[in-house]
Amino acid sequence: MIRDLSWRGAAVGAGAAVAGLVVGVAAGTGGWAVALLLAAAAVLGAIAGWMTFRNAESVVRGIASASNRLAEGELWERVPASSGATVGLVRHFNHMASRMQELVRTIEADQARLEAVFDAGTDAMIAVSNDTSIRLVNMAALRLFGTSRDEAMGRALIEIVRDYELDAMVRNAVAAGEPAAATVVTFGAKRLPLKVAAVPIKGGGDWAVLLMLTDLTEVQRLDQVRRDFVSNVSHELRTPLASIRALMETIEDGGIENAETMAAFLGRIRQQVERMTALVNELLDLSRIESGAIELRPEPVALAELVREAASLLRPRLDARDIRVEVEGSPGIELEADRPSLLRIVTNLLDNAAKFGPPGSVVHVAVRDEGPLAALSVRDEGPGIAQQELSRVFERFFKGEATSGGGGSGLGLAIVKHLARAHGGTAEATSPPGEGATFTVRLPRKFTGVKGGMAG
Repeated sequence: MIRDLSWRGAAVGAGAAVAGLVVGVAAGTGGWAVALLLAAAAVLGAIAGWMTFRNAESVVRGIASASNRLAEGELWERVPASSGATVGLVRHFNHMASRMQELVRTIEADQARLEAVFDAGTDAMIAVSNDTSIRLVNMAALRLFGTSRDEAMGRALIEIVRDYELDAMVRNAVAAGEPAAATVVTFGAKRLPLKVAAVPIKGGGDWAVLLMLTDLTEVQRLDQVRRDFVSNVSHELRTPLASIRALMETIEDGGIENAETMAAFLGRIRQQVERMTALVNELLDLSRIESGAIELRPEPVALAELVREAASLLRPRLDARDIRVEVEGSPGIELEADRPSLLRIVTNLLDNAAKFGPPGSVVHVAVRDEGPLAALSVRDEGPGIAQQELSRVFERFFKGEATSGGGGSGLGLAIVKHLARAHGGTAEATSPPGEGATFTVRLPRKFTGVKGGMAG
């Protein structure tokens, strides 16, 4: 069209030139000058018009080409600057292209932020389209279903989750436009307690439903721990309370015939009260340690000396079973630690070893320098710990098969673990077959806890 207009302009100019010459001939000799001027002006006008049309044609073609490249995603494409009547047109087009590029960058940044937040979620999330094909999936969902992002994207939901109940829930949410929920879902050969919600996304474009899955395994485990704790505390208190009740009933029934027997009964009652008091105190201490409310006041502590002090405190119990404590290793090793807490760690470990070692046995204590750490190991000569129980020995109230019927509250090793952690250290247990059990605590030589306040 532009080409046709340019040639029509040139034709009009040529016609004007011929007309000027005709006028000059008709007017005689004097009119030739005017005729020539008119013809020259007409020719120049025709040339200028032809060039203007040619320039406009080039600009329009450039805009058409740039538009196509913009549509293909080449957002940096611009039309070269021009002169004349098309300057404004080119300027407006390039401004529009720049605004479009800024808008796309903003959308891409928002999309990247959305995907980052989506991917960082601890709950599994999957966005699906109307045909339940996966449009977006976060890392938690990939871990839950044991797949990769490349494998999941674009696939049908049922192919990834392998569970018809989940797939039906999502399809119902798509069809009804209403959210759906479930509490337990089975997929494959694995059964997990899951809290599941399928939420329709109105105006979500390619996203029709967002599927959210929360693994309740840890929640249920903690609930079981709470129930076990209540049960264990009740059990530990029931025995001394029953004993006290029986003794009191005997006294009330007048079954005590002399002061000596009465004193014996009162002594047994006192023992049971002291047992319950010790249990309550240990529970309170453990609670403070776990919550970080214990005060740690570090000072230089000679570890081997502390072991001898702990053995001295336990001497009556050790002598009653003819158990010896032997210390080996680095006698001069020191570390920065809260002395009362560290003494409690050592005392609990020695008490535990004496409790399960046979009469006449030896409790072996090793003190080692491990560079930035100080290590304390306590080994007994008892029956050891079953391999399946090793991971639980530091749990509150845990008593293995070898300890059934034995004394103790079951809190001593839990206190050891949490006091070690409060100092920035670790506690572990090993039990090679036929070699008893070894408990090792490693603490930083340089105190890394929180001085004089919250620890843990």
